[in-house]
Amino acid sequence: MEPIPPSVLAAANAKSRVLRNLVRAPEILVMPGAYDVLSALLFEQMGFEAIQGTSGGIAAALGYPDGEVMSRDLFLETTGKFAAAVSVPVNADGERGYGDENEVQDTVRSLIALGAAGMNLEDGAALKPGATRGLVPLADRLRKIAAVMKTKQALGSEFFLNARVDAFHVMTDDPKQALNEAIRRGNAYAAAGSDCIFYMNAHSREVIGILAKEVKAPISILAGPPSPSVGELQDLGVARVSYGSAFLKAAIGAAERLAQEILKTGTVTSLKDAMQTPQINVLVTQNKTGLRG
Repeated sequence: MEPIPPSVLAAANAKSRVLRNLVRAPEILVMPGAYDVLSALLFEQMGFEAIQGTSGGIAAALGYPDGEVMSRDLFLETTGKFAAAVSVPVNADGERGYGDENEVQDTVRSLIALGAAGMNLEDGAALKPGATRGLVPLADRLRKIAAVMKTKQALGSEFFLNARVDAFHVMTDDPKQALNEAIRRGNAYAAAGSDCIFYMNAHSREVIGILAKEVKAPISILAGPPSPSVGELQDLGVARVSYGSAFLKAAIGAAERLAQEILKTGTVTSLKDAMQTPQINVLVTQNKTGLRG
């Protein structure tokens, strides 16, 4: 592969530092999930300090199911467009890293070259037909994290790693065991060099408080309707909160409601609450291409 130009690496490192400092700051970092360039531009314009890419949202917007079904090249292309369009840090949703510990090095290197500040790396095993989803063996996940650290060291990169723990997502029959495994894995990932530990399906205030106390790294929560508010999460000790594909779901839901109105009544009255063309034009005319050069 061609070397990453020093100026590109320096710019990526600057965004990684910003993201790391935001996660370590006393105030909780709220990261909305961008699923296309327009949503990323909107979030920046609204004042969000960093943006999370959503694998599920991006995949759905491009006509794919979630779970590394779309190609790594398409994932990288899309994430690169986000990073080029905004000035705030973009954290990619790297899913399982798109390959083994050797291939994940290529994924990380490509994301750095594209200007991404960091990425998520999940430990849920690939879902096979007829099987229930489980967790990747801890040793396997630690090898991937080691591969990320090796890549960073070789490049002189400050790339941010948000290590996702899926224990609550897959160990639904035994909440106590899930909590113990979530803490065990979180601390193992932190010791291996991860900057933040990201939890799926952790909604209980009690559980979140225990995670914040027991895990020796900043923790992040994927928020949903059952989750505490942002202020409550901060009080519980959460460093970062993100929303996955929530904004894609909200957008397609609004599209469905407008389409239903047209089919039923032939009117478009619900469009009055939508963003209008002049506002959209403001978002996309930062320069002639709509992307930062």
